[in-house]
Amino acid sequence: MKTQITSGKFATGEGQKGNFTGYNSKGQRIFIHKAQMQSIGMNVDADFKPFYALIDEREIQTRDVNGELTDVLVKRLQALSVFKTMDELLKAENSDFELELASNSYRKSIATTAGLSSAEINALLNVSI
Repeated sequence: MKTQITSGKFATGEGQKGNFTGYNSKGQRIFIHKAQMQSIGMNVDADFKPFYALIDEREIQTRDVNGELTDVLVKRLQALSVFKTMDELLKAENSDFELELASNSYRKSIATTAGLSSAEINALLNVSI
């Protein structure tokens, strides 16, 4: 899933690791690791400006009142990757597709050089997809 993070803040309380809680336009709460935020130049709340993320639901362990991990699992939305711009997100999301297209083009070039017919080339490309 992809989304734009439109607001949020860093955790600053005692015992907090400085991770970021972001929200999208639907009001969904999204966990984002501090290191991911740093990778796009955001280190404190004042650095915030809307950005983009690929997100997914992950299971995490809960903590008890003493802060110890329990065996109880809950699901939360979490950023898998973050991007400064929509173009960066779209390029990353489609990079495997772009790679597959380039690979097929290269295969077609090899097959043409080898003297295969268009029908043979198309048959090979359909098998490789």
